[in-house]
Amino acid sequence: MNRRGVNGFVFAIILLGAVGLITTLVSNPLWLLKQIAIYAAIGFGIYLIYRLFMRKRMGKENTSYAKAAKQSKRRFDDRSTRGSNVRNITHAKKSTKTSAIKKKKQPSHLTVIEGKKGKKKNRAFF
Repeated sequence: MNRRGVNGFVFAIILLGAVGLITTLVSNPLWLLKQIAIYAAIGFGIYLIYRLFMRKRMGKENTSYAKAAKQSKRRFDDRSTRGSNVRNITHAKKSTKTSAIKKKKQPSHLTVIEGKKGKKKNRAFF
């Protein structure tokens, strides 16, 4: 099928749907609202069931990811709120006081993976 035929088919389906919607809205609007409410309730129920089962399935991986994302967002927000390098005198005084009272940093959750930089490649196998 060519592209023009597909577009015409889609347009015809949308046009028939619009005519049916307008006809139903004029002839029986209460039934239409009831159907929309039923579909919305079914969709909401499926969404709740999905969230319930997926949360249990994700388990520890999801909580670890959420914690790492929260830390990353906090670091990004701290960097963006710092502003420019130009600081006024009162801010400089505050920063010297706060730097004296440092919070204990949490160890990083990242690990270093050693590579094979020293190992030479076998040139026989390209």
